[in-house]
Amino acid sequence: MKLGQKSAILFTICAFLFILHQYLQKIAGISLSLADSYLDPLLCMPILLHLIVLERKLFHRRTEYTLSLSHIVGYVLLVSILCEIVFPLWNEKMTADPWDIACYALGGFIYVAVATRYLRKSAGQAYGD
Repeated sequence: MKLGQKSAILFTICAFLFILHQYLQKIAGISLSLADSYLDPLLCMPILLHLIVLERKLFHRRTEYTLSLSHIVGYVLLVSILCEIVFPLWNEKMTADPWDIACYALGGFIYVAVATRYLRKSAGQAYGD
């Protein structure tokens, strides 16, 4: 299976879980404490990174475009700083939670493991595996 397909499958699963959780929490009134606290931050990075890659593929017109590892780490840091430091300072209704940062990082790692070739054993492996 090609990396683009794996990324699309990961995005689809994460988006489905996000929508399902929002429906259960906001519409059905079902509260799942652990999911309510940490599922959205966990799903954030795979969804966001996939959308960034799609935008870059359209902008650069390169179907094989992937994010560099440093860009992925940068996006994880940016989202963590904005959501856990800046936004809570700006709005008292928002709460900083260090565990959310761990969820952003885990979501970024899941994206790297599934949708990129950075964790492959052989660097000479075919690009589209």
